[in-house]
Amino acid sequence: MKTSLLLIVLISVSNIAYANQYESLYKDDINLTYDDLVMDVRGYKVPTRAAFRGWVIMNNAQDKVDKIGRQLLEAGVKVEDTMPLHLVLLQGTDWVLNGTSVFTMPRASHVQSMINTILFIQNFVEPEIGVVIPVSGERTTYYNQSAGGAARSKHMDFCALDLVPAEEISRSELHKKLKEIYRTVGKEHKMGLGLYSGVRFHIDTCGYRNW
Repeated sequence: MKTSLLLIVLISVSNIAYANQYESLYKDDINLTYDDLVMDVRGYKVPTRAAFRGWVIMNNAQDKVDKIGRQLLEAGVKVEDTMPLHLVLLQGTDWVLNGTSVFTMPRASHVQSMINTILFIQNFVEPEIGVVIPVSGERTTYYNQSAGGAARSKHMDFCALDLVPAEEISRSELHKKLKEIYRTVGKEHKMGLGLYSGVRFHIDTCGYRNW
Protein backbone atom coordinates (compact mmCIF):
# COMPACT_ATOMS: atom_id res chain seq x y z
CA MET A 1 0.00 0.00 0.00
CA LYS A 2 2.78 2.39 0.98
CA THR A 3 4.66 1.49 -2.19
CA SER A 4 1.59 2.27 -4.31
CA LEU A 5 1.10 5.63 -2.61
CA LEU A 6 4.77 6.47 -3.13
CA LEU A 7 4.50 5.65 -6.83
CA ILE A 8 1.41 7.83 -7.15
CA VAL A 9 3.21 10.72 -5.45
CA LEU A 10 6.28 10.31 -7.66
CA ILE A 11 4.15 10.19 -10.81
CA SER A 12 2.24 13.28 -9.70
CA VAL A 13 5.46 15.17 -9.00
CA SER A 14 6.84 14.09 -12.36
CA ASN A 15 3.71 15.28 -14.14
CA ILE A 16 3.83 18.62 -12.35
CA ALA A 17 7.49 19.07 -13.31
CA TYR A 18 6.64 18.24 -16.93
CA ALA A 19 3.71 20.65 -16.89
CA ASN A 20 5.86 23.44 -15.47
CA GLN A 21 8.69 22.80 -17.90
CA TYR A 22 6.48 22.98 -21.00
CA GLU A 23 3.78 25.27 -19.66
CA SER A 24 4.41 27.95 -22.27
CA LEU A 25 3.59 25.42 -25.01
CA TYR A 26 0.06 25.05 -23.72
CA LYS A 27 -0.73 28.34 -21.99
CA ASP A 28 -0.53 31.95 -23.09
CA ASP A 29 -0.15 34.53 -20.34
CA ILE A 30 -0.04 37.36 -22.86
CA ASN A 31 -3.35 37.99 -24.58
CA LEU A 32 -2.06 39.33 -27.88
CA THR A 33 -4.44 40.40 -30.59
CA TYR A 34 -3.90 41.21 -34.26
CA ASP A 35 -3.83 44.89 -33.36
CA ASP A 36 -0.90 44.29 -31.02
CA LEU A 37 1.19 43.02 -33.94
CA VAL A 38 -0.05 44.89 -37.01
CA MET A 39 -1.24 48.45 -37.52
CA ASP A 40 -3.07 49.90 -40.50
CA VAL A 41 -1.17 52.87 -41.91
CA ARG A 42 -2.73 54.49 -44.97
CA GLY A 43 -4.06 51.11 -46.03
CA TYR A 44 -0.78 49.24 -45.47
CA LYS A 45 -0.43 46.51 -42.84
CA VAL A 46 2.62 47.64 -40.90
CA PRO A 47 4.09 45.41 -38.16
CA THR A 48 4.52 46.84 -34.68
CA ARG A 49 7.64 46.83 -32.53
CA ALA A 50 6.19 43.83 -30.65
CA ALA A 51 6.04 41.85 -33.89
CA PHE A 52 9.63 42.80 -34.64
CA ARG A 53 10.72 41.75 -31.17
CA GLY A 54 9.34 38.28 -31.76
CA TRP A 55 11.13 38.05 -35.12
CA VAL A 56 14.44 39.12 -33.56
CA ILE A 57 14.19 36.46 -30.86
CA MET A 58 13.18 33.68 -33.24
CA ASN A 59 16.03 34.54 -35.63
CA ASN A 60 18.67 35.13 -32.93
CA ALA A 61 19.29 38.53 -34.48
CA GLN A 62 19.60 40.75 -31.39
CA ASP A 63 23.34 41.40 -31.70
CA LYS A 64 23.04 42.35 -35.38
CA VAL A 65 20.06 44.60 -34.71
CA ASP A 66 21.84 46.29 -31.80
CA LYS A 67 24.91 46.93 -33.96
CA ILE A 68 22.88 48.57 -36.73
CA GLY A 69 20.96 50.60 -34.17
CA ARG A 70 24.20 51.92 -32.69
CA GLN A 71 25.53 52.82 -36.13
CA LEU A 72 22.41 54.83 -36.90
CA LEU A 73 22.45 56.64 -33.57
CA GLU A 74 26.16 57.46 -33.83
CA ALA A 75 25.53 58.93 -37.29
CA GLY A 76 22.87 61.25 -35.91
CA VAL A 77 19.77 59.37 -37.06
CA LYS A 78 16.75 60.05 -34.84
CA VAL A 79 15.69 56.42 -34.58
CA GLU A 80 13.26 56.79 -31.70
CA ASP A 81 11.66 60.02 -32.92
CA THR A 82 10.65 59.40 -36.51
CA MET A 83 12.44 56.39 -37.95
CA PRO A 84 12.08 53.21 -35.84
CA LEU A 85 14.69 50.65 -36.82
CA HIS A 86 12.25 47.79 -37.29
CA LEU A 87 10.50 49.66 -40.11
CA VAL A 88 13.82 50.34 -41.81
CA LEU A 89 14.37 46.56 -41.79
CA LEU A 90 10.83 45.88 -43.04
CA GLN A 91 10.77 44.19 -46.44
CA GLY A 92 7.25 45.32 -47.19
CA THR A 93 3.63 44.81 -46.23
CA ASP A 94 2.64 41.89 -48.45
CA TRP A 95 4.97 39.22 -47.03
CA VAL A 96 2.05 36.85 -46.38
CA LEU A 97 1.17 36.80 -50.06
CA ASN A 98 4.62 35.76 -51.28
CA GLY A 99 5.68 33.50 -48.42
CA THR A 100 8.70 35.52 -47.30
CA SER A 101 9.88 36.95 -44.00
CA VAL A 102 8.46 40.25 -42.84
CA PHE A 103 11.93 41.54 -41.90
CA THR A 104 15.46 40.91 -43.14
CA MET A 105 19.00 41.88 -42.19
CA PRO A 106 21.21 43.96 -44.53
CA ARG A 107 24.84 43.42 -45.36
CA ALA A 108 27.15 45.35 -43.06
CA SER A 109 28.68 47.12 -46.06
CA HIS A 110 25.27 48.56 -47.00
CA VAL A 111 24.42 50.23 -43.68
CA GLN A 112 26.07 53.56 -44.53
CA SER A 113 23.86 53.88 -47.60
CA MET A 114 20.73 53.67 -45.45
CA ILE A 115 22.20 56.14 -42.97
CA ASN A 116 22.62 58.63 -45.83
CA THR A 117 19.04 58.07 -46.96
CA ILE A 118 17.50 58.43 -43.51
CA LEU A 119 19.48 61.57 -42.74
CA PHE A 120 18.33 63.05 -46.05
CA ILE A 121 14.73 62.26 -45.18
CA GLN A 122 15.01 63.71 -41.68
CA ASN A 123 16.87 66.82 -42.83
CA PHE A 124 14.95 67.67 -46.00
CA VAL A 125 11.74 65.66 -46.38
CA GLU A 126 10.20 65.58 -42.90
CA PRO A 127 10.63 69.33 -42.31
CA GLU A 128 8.39 69.86 -45.35
CA ILE A 129 5.73 67.15 -45.04
CA GLY A 130 5.98 65.98 -41.43
CA VAL A 131 6.80 62.56 -40.04
CA VAL A 132 6.92 59.75 -42.60
CA ILE A 133 6.41 56.04 -41.93
CA PRO A 134 8.42 53.39 -43.82
CA VAL A 135 6.36 50.64 -45.46
CA SER A 136 9.29 49.00 -47.25
CA GLY A 137 13.02 49.10 -46.60
CA GLU A 138 15.63 46.37 -46.98
CA ARG A 139 14.57 43.63 -49.40
CA THR A 140 15.95 40.28 -50.40
CA THR A 141 16.16 39.55 -54.11
CA TYR A 142 13.29 37.08 -53.82
CA TYR A 143 11.01 39.49 -52.01
CA ASN A 144 11.81 42.25 -54.48
CA GLN A 145 10.93 40.01 -57.41
CA SER A 146 7.73 38.84 -55.73
CA ALA A 147 6.72 42.45 -55.01
CA GLY A 148 7.31 43.48 -58.61
CA GLY A 149 10.31 45.67 -57.78
CA ALA A 150 12.83 46.84 -60.37
CA ALA A 151 15.60 44.38 -61.19
CA ARG A 152 18.21 46.81 -59.84
CA SER A 153 16.10 48.18 -57.01
CA LYS A 154 18.03 50.15 -54.40
CA HIS A 155 15.96 48.36 -51.76
CA MET A 156 18.26 45.37 -52.25
CA ASP A 157 21.27 47.57 -51.42
CA PHE A 158 19.71 48.90 -48.19
CA CYS A 159 19.60 52.37 -49.67
CA ALA A 160 15.89 52.95 -50.30
CA LEU A 161 12.71 53.44 -48.31
CA ASP A 162 9.12 53.48 -49.48
CA LEU A 163 7.18 55.81 -47.22
CA VAL A 164 3.79 57.29 -46.45
CA PRO A 165 3.09 60.52 -44.54
CA ALA A 166 1.85 60.16 -40.97
CA GLU A 167 -0.20 63.34 -41.29
CA GLU A 168 -3.03 64.05 -43.70
CA ILE A 169 -1.84 65.55 -46.97
CA SER A 170 -3.32 65.46 -50.46
CA ARG A 171 -1.53 63.55 -53.18
CA SER A 172 -1.08 66.69 -55.27
CA GLU A 173 0.38 68.68 -52.37
CA LEU A 174 2.69 65.81 -51.42
CA HIS A 175 4.00 65.49 -54.97
CA LYS A 176 4.47 69.24 -55.25
CA LYS A 177 6.63 69.33 -52.13
CA LEU A 178 8.65 66.24 -53.04
CA LYS A 179 9.36 67.55 -56.53
CA GLU A 180 10.56 70.84 -55.06
CA ILE A 181 12.92 68.98 -52.73
CA TYR A 182 14.16 66.98 -55.70
CA ARG A 183 14.71 70.16 -57.74
CA THR A 184 16.54 72.11 -55.06
CA VAL A 185 18.71 69.60 -53.17
CA GLY A 186 18.21 66.30 -54.98
CA LYS A 187 21.20 66.33 -57.27
CA GLU A 188 23.83 67.10 -54.65
CA HIS A 189 22.49 64.30 -52.45
CA LYS A 190 22.04 61.76 -55.26
CA MET A 191 18.32 61.62 -54.52
CA GLY A 192 16.18 58.98 -56.15
CA LEU A 193 12.49 59.92 -56.09
CA GLY A 194 9.60 57.62 -57.01
CA LEU A 195 5.95 58.67 -56.85
CA TYR A 196 3.42 55.87 -56.53
CA SER A 197 -0.31 55.47 -56.10
CA GLY A 198 -2.00 57.28 -53.26
CA VAL A 199 0.52 58.99 -51.00
CA ARG A 200 3.21 56.33 -51.14
CA PHE A 201 6.61 57.45 -52.39
CA HIS A 202 10.21 56.21 -52.69
CA ILE A 203 13.38 57.92 -51.51
CA ASP A 204 16.99 56.78 -51.87
CA THR A 205 20.37 58.49 -52.07
CA CYS A 206 22.07 56.14 -54.50
CA GLY A 207 21.51 57.89 -57.81
CA TYR A 208 19.90 61.14 -58.99
CA ARG A 209 16.77 60.18 -60.94
CA ASN A 210 13.00 60.22 -60.67
CA TRP A 211 10.01 58.28 -61.92
